Amino acid sequence: FFTKAAVAALKRYPEVNAEIDGDYMVTKQYYDIGIAVSTPGGLLVPNVRDCDKKNFAEIEQEIANLASKARDNKLTLDDMMNGSFTITNGGIFGSMMSTPIINGSQAAILGMHSIITRPVAIDQD
Repeated sequence: FFTKAAVAALKRYPEVNAEIDGDYMVTKQYYDIGIAVSTPGGLLVPNVRDCDKKNFAEIEQEIANLASKARDNKLTLDDMMNGSFTITNGGIFGSMMSTPIINGSQAAILGMHSIITRPVAIDQD
């Protein structure tokens, strides 16, 4: 779901679907979304290609395949190159907030975190 939602937002705000090239922002005309995957060797970011042309099930399957390849150390250079935007989820490690590191020369990254229940004081005046 978050991948399709990110693509919808990138279509609405194309300047975010860009890369920094020296002093210039180069807007991408494709939606290859990087999905950060934790592996024993560190974080890897393979790309789900053409997310704008895939349905939820196709994206879910490709994420699962790429994550498996990442954990088995079988990603190719092509799997890792030329993403237009990245999604990372520190919430799986219990993170409630962090500052994600932008991947390569991309213009932006979406960092997601844990959803928790906590008490909050509400002024009743």
